[in-house]
Amino acid sequence: MLLASLIALGVIAYNYWQGQQLYDEIADQGFVPPTDIEGTALADITVDWDALKAINPDTVGWIYIPDTQVNYPIVHTTDNEKYLTRDFKGTEGWLAQYGAIFLAAENKGDFSDSNNILYGHNMQDGSMFACVSGFTDATQFAEHRTIYLLTPQGNYRLQTFALIHTTADDLIAQTTFTDEEQRRAYLQDKIDRSVASVDDVPAVSEMSQSLMLSTCDNLPTDGRYVLYAYVAESTVKASSDASQGGAASPDAVDAVDEASKELAS
Repeated sequence: MLLASLIALGVIAYNYWQGQQLYDEIADQGFVPPTDIEGTALADITVDWDALKAINPDTVGWIYIPDTQVNYPIVHTTDNEKYLTRDFKGTEGWLAQYGAIFLAAENKGDFSDSNNILYGHNMQDGSMFACVSGFTDATQFAEHRTIYLLTPQGNYRLQTFALIHTTADDLIAQTTFTDEEQRRAYLQDKIDRSVASVDDVPAVSEMSQSLMLSTCDNLPTDGRYVLYAYVAESTVKASSDASQGGAASPDAVDAVDEASKELAS
């Protein structure tokens, strides 16, 4: 029994090591953050899109949160389940439990929607989107307010404004809205429900676009931590129809939730 437990722990440890090695290798090829990223003009931050797309044509972006392990490529397909158990290089199975950071299938692949949704696992070694759950600590939240979203169309610098701890069946995965009033109400609701206190949140009318990072809480109640950020600066020309549309498919969201629950346990 003890031997079996030790073997199982060894397999898990190797799986985590192998997964992080893969993404470190991809980062070396695709994106090395500037030493002084805060002092670097947003337009001067570059990603080797040709190298990334040669590895995976589903590549649509890169996400980086300074001083965390979040430094990953973003993929996008019409199937929200594809990258739950498939890594960036397309490997499936027990060696690919990291999955990949992916943009919701309901979103446009160019990040032009009002609310863009990224999913990532909450890995026990602190990788992927595990840091999101750690932002319940006020100091951690305050020290990691800036997110860089880099895309072939241009770059975004975002500021976090809310952290939600919610249930798996909470239908908050809305990508677009019928009108501006509905969009503002959606954002204000997240501010009101935030478990993180933020003093410098601008009026929702000043938030042109938002980004949502969703991960499991790895608790028996099967909840979700969802981090919200607004676009503070962008080199991308604004889309005229960003506020039009509807919501993410409940069936698709359920599929993501169920698969994430299995992997996080």
